[in-house]
Amino acid sequence: MDIIRNSVWQSHDSDVLSDGLYRVLDFDRDTDLLILFEIKKERTSKPIPFSLSQFTYGVDSQRITHKKYTPPSYMLIDERKINDEDRKRRDVNYKIIKELVEDKIFVFDYAIHKKSHLLTEYSRKKQIPQRTIRTLLTLYWKHGQDIYALLPAYPNCGAAGKSRIRHEVKLGNAKKNRVLPNIRSKVYILNEGDIENIKKSLTRFHYKTHGETIKKTLVRHIELYFKDEIKKANAENRAPYIPSLKQFTYWNRKLFSKEFSINKKNSKKEIALKMRGLLGSAANTTVLPGDVFEIDSTVADVHLVSSLNRRKVIGRPTIYTVVDRASRMIVGLHVSLYHASWRAARQALANCFMPKKEYCRIFGVSINEDEWPCSHIPLTLMCDNGEMIGLKPQDKMTPLTKLEFAPVGRGDRKSIVERCFGILNDEAIHELTGATRRGKIVKGEPTPQSRACLTIQEVTSVLIREILAHNQRTYEELAYINPLLIEHDLIISPKNSWMISVKQGRFSGRVVTADEVIARLLIPVTANITAGGIQYNNLFYECDPDIASAARVFGRTSCEARIDDNCVDYLYVRFDKNSVFRKHYLLKKRDVFKGKAHLDTDVMADWVDTQKEINAFTLNVFNNSKVKDKINRQGIERLNDISDPRRVHGKDIRRNRKAELDLLGRTNLPNEKNEPVLPSSSNILLLPGREEKQRWLNAKKKQEDAEK
Repeated sequence: MDIIRNSVWQSHDSDVLSDGLYRVLDFDRDTDLLILFEIKKERTSKPIPFSLSQFTYGVDSQRITHKKYTPPSYMLIDERKINDEDRKRRDVNYKIIKELVEDKIFVFDYAIHKKSHLLTEYSRKKQIPQRTIRTLLTLYWKHGQDIYALLPAYPNCGAAGKSRIRHEVKLGNAKKNRVLPNIRSKVYILNEGDIENIKKSLTRFHYKTHGETIKKTLVRHIELYFKDEIKKANAENRAPYIPSLKQFTYWNRKLFSKEFSINKKNSKKEIALKMRGLLGSAANTTVLPGDVFEIDSTVADVHLVSSLNRRKVIGRPTIYTVVDRASRMIVGLHVSLYHASWRAARQALANCFMPKKEYCRIFGVSINEDEWPCSHIPLTLMCDNGEMIGLKPQDKMTPLTKLEFAPVGRGDRKSIVERCFGILNDEAIHELTGATRRGKIVKGEPTPQSRACLTIQEVTSVLIREILAHNQRTYEELAYINPLLIEHDLIISPKNSWMISVKQGRFSGRVVTADEVIARLLIPVTANITAGGIQYNNLFYECDPDIASAARVFGRTSCEARIDDNCVDYLYVRFDKNSVFRKHYLLKKRDVFKGKAHLDTDVMADWVDTQKEINAFTLNVFNNSKVKDKINRQGIERLNDISDPRRVHGKDIRRNRKAELDLLGRTNLPNEKNEPVLPSSSNILLLPGREEKQRWLNAKKKQEDAEK
């Protein structure tokens, strides 16, 4: 390394130069002379003449190395912030040595000679003591030959950092009365022993997880070290001579640093979650859209009612959201009445990986694919270790993407999706009727449960619209994450960040077919092929008439199916393992469920079961049984009264029926009023026998001919 004026060098293990820190003041290559100044704490010091060639050899042999020197803090100041008094003093000091430091011969003369005649003459001429000049020269050379080195070094004054305790008099303001001329208690004067005891009490009672407050710690401290003084003061009816809360608090701040307080009073988990420095970011310029999706669930701040019976409150739904870390784009949504579980999570992931147009249509929101252009699989899925941990999620998701689990209680590892929940609650849910507003309830006002009036379909529709607005909202941070936004002069929104990244190839996600998502992520169930269609629970879906006919003749068969929890309008079915899942729509005989979620069908099934259990037996059933038994007994008595044999009793049925009809047509029954008379035989269709039918047709034809 080159030897430059004013550079600083460290000497170690050198045979010709003692160990220490040296500054190069000047050098002359013609005379092989180098002037060094040793940087040390002495108030006055002289430069040292040294051989330039030997110094160069020491540098080459690594025994003399270049060193960085940091000037004192009082030198690192803006000229405009120096007060007039300090600036005047600095200029006066520099004026004293100005002629000497500007004379290049002086530094060589002063270093070579034990007593410099130039310094002696200059001191006599200016009438300034040589000691003053040497002191100023030492400061000037020590701190880099800079005029700022001659500023007053006030930060070093007063023994900064050292504690000074006076044992004779109290410190601070005296206690003063407001009105009454009462004698106030004496201020306790602390000594080293008292301070050590305060330190022990604070460490023992205050500085631990769930430790006591400063005020309670002071009570413990007084109990330990001033119990006798308290007893004596009570006996003498005076104020005790003990440390005050103000003194205790002051020494707490003085003895313990803020870092010590944080580490001792909180667990590592709580520090990492709520108190650590936020120096990083979940996303930066190295994270691309599609790199990481975050998924999480929360309970929505709104109570719902059943879509089948609006008078029944069904509680608060669970919202699953999937968010892209780099672009802040909400890429997946699922609102469910199930608690956080793999069943609900897989629905959110299926929604994330598939186009959104059909999903939005189910909830009455009409969009095109460009308004929510997310149907991709990320490189990594950041999730909880709750519903997403286990064999089922691992088996289903590992072929599609890599799972990464956040530690327990570390919501900051999924900060983007956590913030999205706050946005959805604040912007959409808290304005709805029946919202809890995070528990902010005024006494006397109706409870959120009593104001519940919205269904899960209506809330989902509101959330979809809010997500579409969120994806087009301006977020300043995206400007520092995705440089393509400023490069193409786009609005800094999640949607623009997503779409320009896809267009420019700065995108890590990939697409899969809908068949793969349906087969792997939608909920697997078993459906039955019946004569009435494909049956799943109490739902029936369309199928080929030939298949339904075969089921009617040969009996029902089962098949593999997939359901979408969001809507019962369709079912995905495959009839053999070598085919793909096909969509089959709900039959009209179950239109009562159209547009509803699968949970509503379970509600209906439970309600039907309850009604059947309640009305399994009625009094009418028992009365009817009694009447039937009575009539049967009367009939048996009639049979017993008949003398004809049984085989004779059942003959001539046709003739007997005709005679009965003729009798009823001619004669009114006794004891009956306004009894209608049966029509004549010409107006009666005689079902049994071809001859009767032919006679009836002939009679009818004759009648029609006569009318013409």
